[in-house]
Formats: sequence, structure tokens, C-alpha cells
Amino acid sequence: VEVLHGVDLDAVGGSVLALLGENGAGKTTLMNILFGHYTADEGRVEVFGQALPPGNPRAALAAGVGMVHQHFTLADNMTVLDNIVLGTAPLWKLGFGKAAARQRILALVQDYGLQVDPDAQVGSLTVGERQRVEILKALYRDARILILDEPTAVLTPQETDDLFATMRKAVALG
Repeated sequence: VEVLHGVDLDAVGGSVLALLGENGAGKTTLMNILFGHYTADEGRVEVFGQALPPGNPRAALAAGVGMVHQHFTLADNMTVLDNIVLGTAPLWKLGFGKAAARQRILALVQDYGLQVDPDAQVGSLTVGERQRVEILKALYRDARILILDEPTAVLTPQETDDLFATMRKAVALG
């Protein structure tokens, strides 16, 4: 079954773009192609004028694209800080720059209004807090484009308002 055909999408800096459609319309498929999880049958993905190699999330991350999936990819038995830096530095290295990482995370928390304790165990967090950790993971990796897959589906009305406030701050910060 062909889900996407002839898609042409331009995202403009300093904006929020929402994709709306019925279940099965291809929204998540498109996001996964943009992030490199899926490979399109044809066409290309360009980020800031550079073509991304198909099916390569590392290239998307390196180009400044971050993605927060509908189903979070966090280790419940680790702290927020450890989840955020996981994959960015060797964890076996003594301390792996934990103090600097903590300061950077706290600055992101402050800048974007993503209130979460870096020392909290992820397994003890609410769904909204887990989503904030996922957003912080992307921002920690210097994402300039943030893809959110069904970001409000599991949030309370207050958490949805908080997410929209964070998005406004992100746009204001560029």
C-alpha cells in the first residue's frame, strides 16, 4: 500500500509546522523518513541545503535534526542526566564530564522551561516529564529542527499547554 506519494515539504526557520491527518495517512512514516529511520522509495531529504543519506539517523542528528517518538526511548533504571548523555560520550570514562553535562542540561531546562530533575530516575517520572527528557536529549545534541511524533497524544491539558509554551520558547530562541 502506497502511503506517501509526491510529498514536498519545506520547513521555514523560526516556525512550527503541524501535520494533520487521519490514522494511516502517513504522518509518522513521513517523520521517520525525514529522520532516517525509514528509506523512501524515491526522492531525497535535504536539511539546510545538504542532502541526507537515506536511512541514516546519525546523519540526521549530525545535521541538526532531532526526533521525539510517540513511544519514548528511555532507560527507566537510569537517571535523566544519564539518559540525555547516553550515546554522546563514553560512559565508561570516569565521570564522562558529568558536571559539565549537568550544567548544560540545567541551562537547557532554564532556557526552554523543561522542568525536570537531572538526578531523577526516569522510571519515577510522569509521561509529561519523560517527554521533556526526550526533548532535552534532542536539544543537548544541538537539534535545530525538532520532529515531535504525536506529542500531545499522552499529555494532560496542562502538560499540553506547557509543551506549547516550550515550543514558543524554542522558536524565539531560533
